[in-house]
Amino acid sequence: MTLVRQRAVEALATSGLAERAAQAGDQAPPFRLHDGHGRAFSSCEALRRAPMVLFFYRGRWCPYCTVDLRAIEACSHDIRSLGASLVVISQQTAHNSLETQRWNALSFASLVDAGGKVAHAFGLRWRASDELRFVEKECGIDLATFNGDPSWTLTMPARYVVAPDGTIKYADISVDYTRRGDPCDLIPVLANLAAH
Repeated sequence: MTLVRQRAVEALATSGLAERAAQAGDQAPPFRLHDGHGRAFSSCEALRRAPMVLFFYRGRWCPYCTVDLRAIEACSHDIRSLGASLVVISQQTAHNSLETQRWNALSFASLVDAGGKVAHAFGLRWRASDELRFVEKECGIDLATFNGDPSWTLTMPARYVVAPDGTIKYADISVDYTRRGDPCDLIPVLANLAAH
């Protein structure tokens, strides 16, 4: 199982997808999504007020995402104190997004990216191989059920800081889902935006 997952990471790394994804200096694709309660979040409206911090994650079934989400929660007060809005995005269903929020005691919304459209717009979405699909199903992870979508696509974990003009000021994309940056690395970027 571990070897299959490692091969998937290596294939993703050699594909160049991360290099083609949205990067610092690019314009962030605008989006409108709903949280698990059905409340709408518009990136355009959020950016009219302040910078925006976005985290893309795979789903509540991923233990590495759970650790990452809790680290984000630990930094969330500092992020908000610098005036930024903060949301996390996954392809999972509304119910699973709510469960993610509850289970991790998150103080910010987990938005539902049905069909991975926003992940695709950012260049983060990729299709699991048949081999990986088989292994994940054997481990009880059925992405078609978790995401309410039969495509068996995943989102590369990523974090972005977007300035009010829509420019991405910081981008960190994790090709290897087991390795994530420290969410507190975003604080100096936000402090710099607040100072100008």
